[in-house]
Amino acid sequence: MKKIKALLTASIVTLTTLFSSAWCASGVEVRAYDQVNIMPIGDSITFGLGEDGGYRKYLDYALKTKDIEFDMVGPEGSNSASFNYNGQNCQYDGNHAGYSGYTIKQQYPVPSWGENGLLEKLKSKDAVKQAQPDIVLLIIGTNDMTANRNLNDCEQDLHTLIDYLLADMPDDGIVFMGSIPEFTAYGGNEQRVGNYNNTVKKVAESYGENVQFADVHGCLNGMADMSNDNLHPSGAGYEKMGKFWAEVIEDYLSGQNDGPENPEILRSDFENGLSGWQGRGGVSVSATTDEASNGTASAFVSDRTAAWNGISYSLSSKRCPVGTHISVQAKVMQKTDSPVHFKMTMQYDNDGTAVYDTFAQKDAASGNWVTLSCTDYVIKDGSSPVLYIETDTELCDFYLDEVIVMKTDGTVTDQMGDVNSDGEFNVADIILLQKWLLAFPDAELNNWEAADLCEDGTVNSVDFCMMKNKLLLFSKDDD
Repeated sequence: MKKIKALLTASIVTLTTLFSSAWCASGVEVRAYDQVNIMPIGDSITFGLGEDGGYRKYLDYALKTKDIEFDMVGPEGSNSASFNYNGQNCQYDGNHAGYSGYTIKQQYPVPSWGENGLLEKLKSKDAVKQAQPDIVLLIIGTNDMTANRNLNDCEQDLHTLIDYLLADMPDDGIVFMGSIPEFTAYGGNEQRVGNYNNTVKKVAESYGENVQFADVHGCLNGMADMSNDNLHPSGAGYEKMGKFWAEVIEDYLSGQNDGPENPEILRSDFENGLSGWQGRGGVSVSATTDEASNGTASAFVSDRTAAWNGISYSLSSKRCPVGTHISVQAKVMQKTDSPVHFKMTMQYDNDGTAVYDTFAQKDAASGNWVTLSCTDYVIKDGSSPVLYIETDTELCDFYLDEVIVMKTDGTVTDQMGDVNSDGEFNVADIILLQKWLLAFPDAELNNWEAADLCEDGTVNSVDFCMMKNKLLLFSKDDD
């Protein structure tokens, strides 16, 4: 077969055709969503009483790791604030509409501490009309419950508040009505909180697609995630809330995309920092430019005192439910004088007990990047899957780069498409072919024939699309 490289033109049309899909397995950054305005609204929990920024700073961080373009909007806070997280100083957008001590609507007689109606406060600032939020995150009602208000009155007030929000928002905007966390201060108890949250759910379900219920209460571990005042979340609670809201927003935006579901679950090249990766066992983890398998950066893991000490990433149970087929690859390197055996493991929470499943492992010679990979891993029973890299027995420092996790159809059975000739067909081959088509100087196809999937004597964007369809979940055609 004669080797013919199909030349790509420099036209926008060609590049758009090749890379415009949100699900494209690309080494080039692809944004799946347009920028959205997000407005956190509520009482002291939205304000962040007990911890500056509350859940909002963790939400900001999580959205950035998901490559979602956003602007936090609201009349309070500032465009730029900072906090320390995972050993880094992180910037976040601090705008919001959270007011400590506020109830759904103004209560009469007016309390001794003054006016405290959220509805009236928002109206006085023309907050929603000015901000034009695409997404509202609403958590309100804890103070109504501490005041032992009648649930029927709360229900009517919630309707009035939602009606106001929808009237001043864009027509295609959405309000997520969050359930309130557990609390025991001021007579709070599980039954009172549960009854109120059922009311929130009832109100949300009485509207159309523009209002949805979001179970914030369910993402927390009861009073274990509340602070010592038994009324506000602890730091760990706020962190869980931020991650929860990020998943709610990601799921919502994914549902707004035309075309197939985005199968790319995770892509980390560490060019912009750790992006959600954390150390295990008190180790030091940092983004570094000392080494890189591709690009200019990688993650560096040091100060390990046990083999299981390594680096981890928490996957979304919503995007990776039990039974999901995924393809995983990660590149590692170490600089000792002898080979080191690396392992890639998934951890699950099984009713409070940690369960571990090692599914890829390989020896890495000193100074060489090696790829840990699995073309078809099935998510096991258990919640909160955590992907992490460890060693067998060694305690060496190591580098991590080019981590890619994608949903697959679980039916890859042949080696057609193995363009790097490593004996496996996976996302690494798709990336290599893409780089070759874009004429990257270091991109060489070791197995050119394997790239010609349509067997027409040329290798071009058609073969690239066929390779993606061979691997990705939505290509499965067995209905």
